[in-house]
Amino acid sequence: MLYQLLKPVAVTGINLFFNSISVENQERIPNKGPVIFAANHPNTMMDPLIVGANCNRRVSILARSTLFSNKVYAWLLGLIGIIPVYRKIDAESDMVRNEDMFAATYRHLEKGHALLIFPEGISTPERIIHKVKTGAARIGLGAEASNDFNLNVQLVPAGINYSAVTKFRSDVHCRFGRPIAMTDFQDQYEADNRSAVQTVTTQLRQALKKLTTTVTDQADADIVQSLETIYKKELTVDLGLDKHSKDDEFKVSKGIIRAVEWFSDNKPKWSHKMKQSITQYISILDKLKIRDDFLSTSRSKVTFGRRLQSWFFLVFGFPVFIYGWILNYLPYKLSGILAVRAVKGHFADLSSKKMLFGMGLFIFWYTGILVLFYNIIDNEMWTALFFLTFIPSGNFTLLYFRKAQNYGQHLRFMTIFYQKRKLLYRLIEKRISIIHELNRAKEDYFAKNIRDDSS
Repeated sequence: MLYQLLKPVAVTGINLFFNSISVENQERIPNKGPVIFAANHPNTMMDPLIVGANCNRRVSILARSTLFSNKVYAWLLGLIGIIPVYRKIDAESDMVRNEDMFAATYRHLEKGHALLIFPEGISTPERIIHKVKTGAARIGLGAEASNDFNLNVQLVPAGINYSAVTKFRSDVHCRFGRPIAMTDFQDQYEADNRSAVQTVTTQLRQALKKLTTTVTDQADADIVQSLETIYKKELTVDLGLDKHSKDDEFKVSKGIIRAVEWFSDNKPKWSHKMKQSITQYISILDKLKIRDDFLSTSRSKVTFGRRLQSWFFLVFGFPVFIYGWILNYLPYKLSGILAVRAVKGHFADLSSKKMLFGMGLFIFWYTGILVLFYNIIDNEMWTALFFLTFIPSGNFTLLYFRKAQNYGQHLRFMTIFYQKRKLLYRLIEKRISIIHELNRAKEDYFAKNIRDDSS
């Protein structure tokens, strides 16, 4: 009952928090029968909400036992089907209680229900797949072994990709992988259960790597981020892909990651030199506080008509911006401040804390404003109309702020152009040189990999 009540609230919360949530391959999810969803874990509380809201199944989540330290929380978590996992890093003495956890998951799968597990065992916002633990494989194979391999348990990998893992109104792209059938490993499990568990775990890790834009170490993550900044749009157009498609955007990011890894392995000296050049270029941009796309030679010219349109928007939209700012700024700002203090440096929790604080503060703030407005106006219809402006005005304020920031970037670029023209020309030349090298590397990469694939 509590699950059915909370799910619409959670879905509403994530839809308000994120700008867009796109999902791929939902058709791969079995409509019935026992399923284990196994996902990467960059965002502590948002990840289960993203998967749970988009998998078309009711899921019970395996979560760290420390969440159950409070008896009231433990009772509530139990009501919505969350199962505690006792990790070594949390409490060594409680590890024996994992036998209860395995028994609970087996019963769950025997009833044909779905589980959600995060096999990395930890949640960090870095763009890295950490070591995948064996828990998902042990649960799936163990449940099958307890039922003579007649359950048909399916392990479904899920990749969660955030455009900015801690940022309000960012984008999320969730991709489901092909199910891994536990019955396929019956012979191997009966001969050597540890070997079967490792095989399934290896397959799961490979699937998660394919479904996410993650890398093997943080150094590669930084260079991939930089390449996405200066080369992703150009590469998308060059490959004939749609820059507005999340699927195509994912493909380009994966291509960049594979290329970075390939050049690191096959041409380490060139790769190191290129990384230094790109890092230096990005560092100069950061110091000047200008965006890369202002230096792009392929940047489309802004026509007088578009410039005039922007002016009209900024001038005539300003009163609406002020209205939305007055209605929404205080709870918006306060929720961010409280969230930063609450996470205490554990930024994988930041966006979920922002959402939780935001929902509470906005409800309290909106209620107070409505009561005050009604007491002044004493008219139900006008109060209802006033309420309907709250969220749209907030969204408009964010849009206006982004447009104003963009125009401010343009003014800053023009100021630097007139004050430090030579520096800007050198920076543009450096960018052209980087793009030229990247284009040569792209041709080399495609030629080598196409030839390798065909041999």
